[in-house]
Amino acid sequence: MSLLTEGEYGAETEAGYRAEGAYGAEALHEAEVDARVSPFASLSMFPVAAPGTEAEQPETTPVLESPFGAGLVSESRDRGDEAAAEFLDGLTDEDFAEAVERLVDEAAAQHLTEPETWSATPSEAEALAGLESWIEPLAAETERAIDGFAEGLAGLDLLGMAESDLAEFLESASEAPQLGSEGFDQFVGGILRKAKSMVRGVVRLARKGIKAVGSVLPIGAVLSKLKALVRPLLRRVLRAATNRLPVSVRPIARRLAARLGLGEAEAEALEAAGGDPVARLAEDFDAEVAALLFAPEALTEAEEARQDEAEEGREAPDRLRELDAARARLGGQLTEMPAGTRPVPQIEQFVPAVLAVRPLIKLGISLIGREKVVRFIADRIAGLIQGLVGAQAARTISRPIVDVGLRALGFEVPEAEEEALAGEALASTVESTVLRMLELPAETFEDELQLDAAVQQAFAEAAAAYMPDRLLRADLPERETAGEGGVWVLMPRTTRPRHRFRRFTRVYMVPVSRQTARTVPWSDGGTLEAHLLDRGADRWPVQMEVHLYEAVPGTQFGHLTQDESLPAGERPDSAEYQPLTPEIAGLLLGEPGLGRRIPAGALWRGRGRPVPGRRYFRLRPIGLPARRTRPPRRKRVLIRFDPAAGRLGIAVRLTERQAQQLLSRLEATAPGGRPDLPTVLGLLRGVYATALPTALAGRLLKRSLAADGATAARIADRVTAAVSSALSAFLIRRTAQFAAAVRDPADGATLTFTFSGVTRETLDSSLPRAQVAVTPGWHRHA
Repeated sequence: MSLLTEGEYGAETEAGYRAEGAYGAEALHEAEVDARVSPFASLSMFPVAAPGTEAEQPETTPVLESPFGAGLVSESRDRGDEAAAEFLDGLTDEDFAEAVERLVDEAAAQHLTEPETWSATPSEAEALAGLESWIEPLAAETERAIDGFAEGLAGLDLLGMAESDLAEFLESASEAPQLGSEGFDQFVGGILRKAKSMVRGVVRLARKGIKAVGSVLPIGAVLSKLKALVRPLLRRVLRAATNRLPVSVRPIARRLAARLGLGEAEAEALEAAGGDPVARLAEDFDAEVAALLFAPEALTEAEEARQDEAEEGREAPDRLRELDAARARLGGQLTEMPAGTRPVPQIEQFVPAVLAVRPLIKLGISLIGREKVVRFIADRIAGLIQGLVGAQAARTISRPIVDVGLRALGFEVPEAEEEALAGEALASTVESTVLRMLELPAETFEDELQLDAAVQQAFAEAAAAYMPDRLLRADLPERETAGEGGVWVLMPRTTRPRHRFRRFTRVYMVPVSRQTARTVPWSDGGTLEAHLLDRGADRWPVQMEVHLYEAVPGTQFGHLTQDESLPAGERPDSAEYQPLTPEIAGLLLGEPGLGRRIPAGALWRGRGRPVPGRRYFRLRPIGLPARRTRPPRRKRVLIRFDPAAGRLGIAVRLTERQAQQLLSRLEATAPGGRPDLPTVLGLLRGVYATALPTALAGRLLKRSLAADGATAARIADRVTAAVSSALSAFLIRRTAQFAAAVRDPADGATLTFTFSGVTRETLDSSLPRAQVAVTPGWHRHA
């Protein structure tokens, strides 16, 4: 059976990135501006023609109000159907969301390397067919796993079981098959957990007499409907991996939420993650599962809408491929045109290709006069770059890129191809300048002088990143490194012009002290120190190779694993790539200018998906034992809040190394012959003290359970303090139980904290004492 329907891949690309600013401006004119400051040591390598004497008079148009106001999320709440909300909360599984993202990464890597297995370069349709064949075994095995689970439930009186017996039975039922791929294994396991949660939720609803479930009982019918959702989800995984997930999918979650009786806040939550379609896949799937019971007609409408999108997109252009071609075309034009030419038409032709992969930005630009903005940006950039066009300039630019760049990564560049490197660098500089301009606030577009300053700043920052250091002015403040470092080059080289990320040509060799590692956050909620200790570090400092990467439109983390500069056969796990902020770049490299800002606290909530322009690093420890298996891509702290049941659950997951460290402290004795509990409590607090309040505050805001950030932070701090109090009492009274769980052969241990009788109204006023339990291994439910 073919996994994908015909035309499924035709929809427009959606960039996984939402502009922070809004756009509204007066019309712009094209007057020449020659007093602009160049970032290069000598901008005019060749004589530049005198500027024209005629200039258009500025036009006057009304200032347009931004279409992206701050009040996108309603502050009012309409709880609607509490049964649907409770069922949807019960489906939440952070590990499943991460499994879906891992599958997207593996599919992206497969798609990037698929053409290498062909004797001749395949068409896009052939490459996509190969990707479809790659994921078909997963689809079939997942369906078989659901069927097997359903057969195990046949004939059982689930409604007659006690709640505890039902939970124990479901926990032990139907183990997930092992398919030999971690991404595949995690996905199948996640779907089976989803099936168990669905059964548990259906039984609870049936016991309450909820009419919505009457038409789908017995349980076999429920699971059959769940199975029917698997292939549509995998189709969307492949479309996300190939950047072909259409923009118009976004309203489907809102449509389902409205039919489920959820309020505006819940609908917005289903569309969360900053417009990133990959991060939204698991939440959309949960909405569809809930709709099976509460709004099957809405689910039918949603699927029909997707089919319509596939039909309409059959002839739609591939925006990302167009950008690849436009980037290569501009690079060739800039190196082939006569020296000193002002390349306004060429840049005007290129800018729309950048806008096309940023649909939200394109909408904003269209409202303020898209053609005028394009002409203005092209005119200003052309004035800054005209001294660098032509064949001789290309040779001047390309030589240091080859000498201190690609050769350092092990690439040999034929002399005939060197000029193309200069074109790539110039095109990257133009592209980055355009992207930075599109992030400007609306007010900047109202003032031509501000725009001139913004272009100059954006161009200087882009040139400092993508042009060789020796071409830059020595006093340029935008230089990214104190000395000559490296240059960012498009990768992979073997898939030109289909580049999917940039790589910094310098590999840093650095010793990382334990004190430094302790201050570097890791996206699983821990720190670099915990990551290295789990890898087997037993002495400090740890010698590291640090590899740096930059996302471009269309980047997935799986693409970064296809770095040809790595040793033959080395394919890192996509979870190894971590955001490079200025603070982390300063700590690890002593070069904060190489980092890029991300939202405050974002690292402790997870790294998110690649964002164009953001940077990431990967560490290759020197001298640590080789990892036998890939690390689990799971968060160390899980949160589950079920307002309908009045339950707040928190799980703190300990690695085997952490658990054994705690056991050694329990077996040691403090003065007086007692276990060293103060040290144990301190070590445990170190696992969740930062990750828990940040993750909880984010969850409260996402679910509109807190009015603002200050309230969310206050509640999160109170909950964290309550967890510590409950943990302290647990250690004093039940030390032996904790030690027994750690001694169990299962890897690691999980501490769960359950607050009962907690509602939306009491969350910010009073908290009961949490019930604490410890179990061997890593558990998936808080």
